[in-house]
Amino acid sequence: MKKTKILPSFWSLVIRFSVIFLIVVMAIEMIFELFKSGNLNAVVHSFDDYTWLTYILIKLVIAIVYGIFMAYITRRKLAKQKKRG
Repeated sequence: MKKTKILPSFWSLVIRFSVIFLIVVMAIEMIFELFKSGNLNAVVHSFDDYTWLTYILIKLVIAIVYGIFMAYITRRKLAKQKKRG
């Protein structure tokens, strides 16, 4: 009997890719800020006047677009592999 692998749902892949991308990008930005200024106080000062909302929204949009793109590619690749064997 052949095992059939079920493809993961598109939106679960989008969420998975988006969250991982968001965490990695924000961690890299924090590391660069730490090396640039020597501490993370500059990050707190840059978000004093509600600019953090714009920052977060831009990061979320980019992460969701990345997640959709990667989920599409992953699902297509898995579907091709499933067809072959």
